[in-house]
Amino acid sequence: MKVSVVIPVYNAMRFIGEAIDSVLQQDLAADEIVVVDDGSTDWDYSALEALAPNIKVISQANSGVSAARNRGCEVARGPYVAILDADDIWLPGKLRAQMQHLARHPTLDAVFASGLGWEPVAGGDTWVRPAVVAGPKPSEASAVRLYYRDFLYEIPIASSTMIVKKATWEAIGGFNESKRYGEDQDFNLRLSYAHSVDLLKFVGMLYRKHGNNATARVQDANHWADVVRESLNERGYSDRHGVQADVGRVARRLGEIHFLHGYDHFWRGSSQVARREFTRALKKNPRDLRSAAYLAMTCIPGVQLLASRRNSAL
Repeated sequence: MKVSVVIPVYNAMRFIGEAIDSVLQQDLAADEIVVVDDGSTDWDYSALEALAPNIKVISQANSGVSAARNRGCEVARGPYVAILDADDIWLPGKLRAQMQHLARHPTLDAVFASGLGWEPVAGGDTWVRPAVVAGPKPSEASAVRLYYRDFLYEIPIASSTMIVKKATWEAIGGFNESKRYGEDQDFNLRLSYAHSVDLLKFVGMLYRKHGNNATARVQDANHWADVVRESLNERGYSDRHGVQADVGRVARRLGEIHFLHGYDHFWRGSSQVARREFTRALKKNPRDLRSAAYLAMTCIPGVQLLASRRNSAL
């Protein structure tokens, strides 16, 4: 069973070497590593091909992570495609455990693992691997089946752990290149709606947290909620496996997403966006006292200014 690893990269010279090394150090070798340089300006990434004979670097004009991933899948030669972001790393044993699971379940379309947030050393720009985190032993990697409803309720997986059949990727149209945010959740909702997806219950990767993460940049639009709402409008609450999502639970989840988005904007002094999000949260969860309290505070003159000053001082 051959697997191609696709790593999109955009101006991540300081991280890409460690990401690739985490693949090369796996006890099951990847058949190829496809690095897609998405119009970077910080380095000539073709130099990475000298690290190993199975590394291939392709370049494109800056088009976003979704386009870079789709380009990588397009040129990948393996029947299975794994993705890894350039600033994340895989843990030892991750690839073997997933590929062995796929070999035991040939009708399975995709398999994920969990991830762990990776904070830099306090006051610095250095990341030290946690000693308590270890890659899985294949015999210990128990699995659970994930359905469309599970992705409506939460984000139960880490995207940089995904291994998917290339044919399945192509069948659902790959990542939506028009989305610059929420593209992972959009892909996973489409994937789980009609295909079989498993989660291996171990931590398989470290998600490096830094200021350039897409999730670290707060947008006015609530892309997370928009992706869920778009999926509900198109697919409803039941998938092609006949598994039904609980309508009330989805509403509460949307309410939580709106509250969290409003909370971020509240502490940044964006009263208009915060007020909008808390109002939407209350429409989904009318008994949510947190949203009601914060909504009230956005209407008190001076509170938002104090909140933004406090946030800036932290």
